[in-house]
Amino acid sequence: MVKEFLSRAGHTFETRNIEEDDQAYSELLALGARSVPVTLIGDRMITGFDQAQLRSALADAGDPPSRDR
Repeated sequence: MVKEFLSRAGHTFETRNIEEDDQAYSELLALGARSVPVTLIGDRMITGFDQAQLRSALADAGDPPSRDR
């Protein structure tokens, strides 16, 4: 759902698969996260799918909402 939300809004993102990438898994653990999805926007970490948190973090990072949102 996070990828769909970001794609529809026109944001670019990087997907990391912790099941296929040991480095990505190690980085997830280093963040203190124990579940996925985890979205990093600037210095904010959002776990799960929370549209309000995603929008707020994008705005704080200087990525304003598009007209579609």
